[in-house]
Amino acid sequence: MEKSCIVLVNKIAGGFNGLNVEKLTARLNNVYERVDVVYLPDEKEPDYAGYSAVVVCGGDGTLNHLINSSLPHDLEVFYLPSGTLNEAAGIKRAEPISVVGEADGKLFSYVLAAGTFTPLGYSVGHKIKQRLKAFAYIMRVIKEYKVYRINAEIVADGAEFKGEYTLIMAINSPRCFGFRFNRMYSEGGDMCLLTIKSPKCRGIFGKIAIFFPFFRSFFIGYSKPHSSSSIEFRSFKELKLSFDSAPVFCADGERVDNMNPSFYVKTHTLHYSVKIGLPE
Repeated sequence: MEKSCIVLVNKIAGGFNGLNVEKLTARLNNVYERVDVVYLPDEKEPDYAGYSAVVVCGGDGTLNHLINSSLPHDLEVFYLPSGTLNEAAGIKRAEPISVVGEADGKLFSYVLAAGTFTPLGYSVGHKIKQRLKAFAYIMRVIKEYKVYRINAEIVADGAEFKGEYTLIMAINSPRCFGFRFNRMYSEGGDMCLLTIKSPKCRGIFGKIAIFFPFFRSFFIGYSKPHSSSSIEFRSFKELKLSFDSAPVFCADGERVDNMNPSFYVKTHTLHYSVKIGLPE
């Protein structure tokens, strides 16, 4: 059977301008007899049947799109990071990605979060990301520095918590937002839960109040579980989140609407491995 490869190129990824598709195709022609290129989001996602391999070029959101696609069991999968931050690739460059998170039927490679700062992942336009790279996110930080009041009930491996939260995060990674704060992470191990409670005060005083737990979480980080009046950080095998009305989530930089008011978060093993880099 003919060895063939399909290349998915995300034209709105942050690093698209630095991607030489012609050179990439020429390299792949040394490995495969036929190489087809599809440009997202302009073209329709292809039927992968009959291909030997897929190479996906983009950022964390593009990888998220891939793992939520229906891929044949015999397809080799390669990921060439060409986004803005490329968090997932930076985490797991040495090992293929085979264990991801699952929430309400949606897969995510490294993070699912709602609340303060989480819209940064999907609210920054692709043109400014392609022009300014990671600085595009920094420019929007002040706008996204706000207190959220997410009323939630949380059960992590039987431990119950409830209240109003300004951040709820399930993370399968040592890093997020560019901060390497989760020192409890281990490849293929349990995910971690980070919650930061909403302060009672509002306005500018509320913003001042959340500065300290955010600083504690992302600048100092965690090497063991931590529990305080405003912060909960712990590992889990199964997490249940329940809301009066589910908030907007960010999964690997992609906006996720219409989540059910109650759902579970757990690890999911892919039937394939995503190799970082190109076929040899």
